[in-house]
Amino acid sequence: MPLHTPTIDTIGTTEARFASTYREVQVGPVGLGDVTFPHDWAVTCDDVGAHYYVHLPLAGRFDSRHRGVDLTHTREATAVFRPGGGSFTGRWAAGYHALCVRFDLPSMNAALARLLGDRTPARITFGHTMNTAAGFGRGWADLLLSVNRQSTAPDSLLHQPLVAAPLAESMVNGFLLAATHSYSEQLRTPVGAARPAAVRAAVDLIEADPRAPLTVALLASSCDVSVRTLQNGFRRHLGMSPMAYVREVRLRRAHEELRAADPFAESVAAVARRWGFRHLGRFAAAHEATYGQTPLRTLRG
Repeated sequence: MPLHTPTIDTIGTTEARFASTYREVQVGPVGLGDVTFPHDWAVTCDDVGAHYYVHLPLAGRFDSRHRGVDLTHTREATAVFRPGGGSFTGRWAAGYHALCVRFDLPSMNAALARLLGDRTPARITFGHTMNTAAGFGRGWADLLLSVNRQSTAPDSLLHQPLVAAPLAESMVNGFLLAATHSYSEQLRTPVGAARPAAVRAAVDLIEADPRAPLTVALLASSCDVSVRTLQNGFRRHLGMSPMAYVREVRLRRAHEELRAADPFAESVAAVARRWGFRHLGRFAAAHEATYGQTPLRTLRG
């Protein structure tokens, strides 16, 4: 059963004990598995383990019973399986294909604390179902699908900390914003913006080492403000999010590197990858929009 598949640190495909095909990539504290059941399958266990799990069906259906509730999982709605929730029963029809998302408990609590302003939360109580058809739930599901597509690339940028760290944070924070739980209302409550001094401190950190695996959580913690307060401060004082500013600085440094590079020894793709741009076409478009010429012309000019 995918819920009990061991964690792996590299991308690969394995045949699970239960005649299912399961490929998993580990992105920070998030495990993202692509699972297919070629035959009908059912399993019952005492508990789902020490992690939170969410299945996002891509084809077929999945029936489960957990926390005393019977559910049918579809592309529009699924369930949140939590540790300590008691017995679990799952039934998969032949041809079932899904993304199985695993979050570890400490990272979930830490992310929520940062979003709330570093206040240590009590145990999170999630609702039984999660809407993945619209709003934050749809956006979160689209993010996971994008990461899953990237995981199949032979030279995946998910192995690069510059890319993996913010993606992992986005997956965890996106889940906390999309799912219904005991702190949902608090996360929807508006917060104030960080003072200019805190924004300047974050800007200094970014400019000092833009190649570091920066995340909003790391910047907020370093500036002694909450994640949402720092985000609001950047929008108010700079007109963009912290990570948009990080991308802007990395684009500038990549441009400077292209200008100084030997076109016979360097390539646009290598420079883009070093600065955390995982989509070469988008990098080229952003570079041309900002500097008025393609990266290749900058490299050759």
